[in-house]
Amino acid sequence: MRQVSVRRVAAVLALWASTTFAPLAHAQALAPISYVVRVPAPATHEAVVEATIPTGGQASIDLMMPTWSPGYYRVEDYAANVRAIRASTPDGRALTAEKSSANHWRVTTGGARTITLTYTVFCHERTVTTNWVDAEYGVFNGAPTFITLADNVRRRHDVRLELPPDWTSSATGLADAPGGRPHHFRAADYETLVDSPIVAGTLDVRRFDVAGTPHFIVSAGDSTGWDGARATRDLKVFVEENRRFWGVLPYDKYVFLLLFRPGGGGLEHRNSNLSTVVARPRPRPDGTPAPPDARWPSLGLEAHEYVHLFNVKRLRPVELGPFDFEKAPVTGNLWIAEGVTSYYSGLLMTRAGLQTADEYLASLSSLIGNLQTSPGRLLQSVERSSLEVWQNSLSGVNPSANTVSYYNKGQVLGLLLDAKIRRATNGRASFDDVMRRAYARYSGERGFTGDEFRQTAEEVAGMDLRAWFTSAVSSTDELDYTDLLEWYGLRFGTSDGAAGAWTIERRPDQTPAQRQRLQAWLSGR
Repeated sequence: MRQVSVRRVAAVLALWASTTFAPLAHAQALAPISYVVRVPAPATHEAVVEATIPTGGQASIDLMMPTWSPGYYRVEDYAANVRAIRASTPDGRALTAEKSSANHWRVTTGGARTITLTYTVFCHERTVTTNWVDAEYGVFNGAPTFITLADNVRRRHDVRLELPPDWTSSATGLADAPGGRPHHFRAADYETLVDSPIVAGTLDVRRFDVAGTPHFIVSAGDSTGWDGARATRDLKVFVEENRRFWGVLPYDKYVFLLLFRPGGGGLEHRNSNLSTVVARPRPRPDGTPAPPDARWPSLGLEAHEYVHLFNVKRLRPVELGPFDFEKAPVTGNLWIAEGVTSYYSGLLMTRAGLQTADEYLASLSSLIGNLQTSPGRLLQSVERSSLEVWQNSLSGVNPSANTVSYYNKGQVLGLLLDAKIRRATNGRASFDDVMRRAYARYSGERGFTGDEFRQTAEEVAGMDLRAWFTSAVSSTDELDYTDLLEWYGLRFGTSDGAAGAWTIERRPDQTPAQRQRLQAWLSGR
């Protein structure tokens, strides 16, 4: 028996090693693609990219630029900002480079083993998936910056920046390239490169460590009035709470890339996030200044993007990676990817002491009120909202009268599923256990299917949840708030406004057991 067991373990380990390390070893054995990014005249809002690309001995090579960015479910024309593309051999002999489609170029190689591709990228857009260059700083996202081979083969990609004299810093989630040269980075493959924006220029850099792991807060733009010291303390507290929750920090470093500029929004990456943030708390509704101790308004955004490194970048639906950057990935589970991320970012902020219990309940009241007064909730399921986001981007953040937000409803579903599991197990288990068990199972290469996620929840709850998932996720049925209200001793208050009627209140006859359950949920202890 022992010999059979040893052989079986050896076979499993061999299979694991072959699937885990063989692709990486193969990628590193291939000739890399290397880029040099220059900003010769920041006032022109342009970057010049020089790429050294292996040809594999082919007479011609097919090059491409992505048509979308992970985490942002919309097709974009990045190639439209590429100009003056030229190709040559290492000794300077000109080669033919022709645009063969909207985001492809074909280059004749003349028999050269490598070719040099030079092109200019116009960088004057403020979204979190596009590029920006001005006199002060530059933002270089992977998808709109780096042309690569259209072979979908894993290989190393190196990036070196040559910065203007008054640009002193650069920051990214990418690993430093060997040799210690400044502004020189390495990606194990193209997907890693696309998933690692670079910010360079006149930057403010702050650092904190959690469990020996460095975290960097890098800011660019007009941060006048920003309390960077307090933001650093708050983010450290939030990271510590996440480490307690998940039990791990699955990265060598993490970088918060903060852009103080007009606009808004953030985008998660594997060990960084890029966000457009505000510096100061907004005035009160009556126009008076916010109190001196008011919380940084962008802390919630940073919390959401940080939780994504666990839920989406690692624990993810099967459709969300590895990626084909010319084919939009379609999944019905963005309510888990986005909505559940929102649920836990708010809950973990509360558990970390970054907002009070009453503030959190007020935010849930607003969330539920917005959902329950949205006509689209009766016309589109949250599953369809997720599946149809590529055709109707309003399904995501800003629902129309005919759609429902998978951010909004997904967050409510996380709230309700948590209460259901707690009630079904008499408080012995929760949605926390579902997320941690799912993370242990599905945070590797493959990801989870919707059925696998449901089955994991059923194991923890000790009950069949198919009817709940069908009704809450796959249909337009009204949601049932009974478990939430009865388990914690809550009720919906009364108000003249329709949304206000969904205000969560503690019941006046809340029992000691219900108060204890509420405390256990909000504290995580």
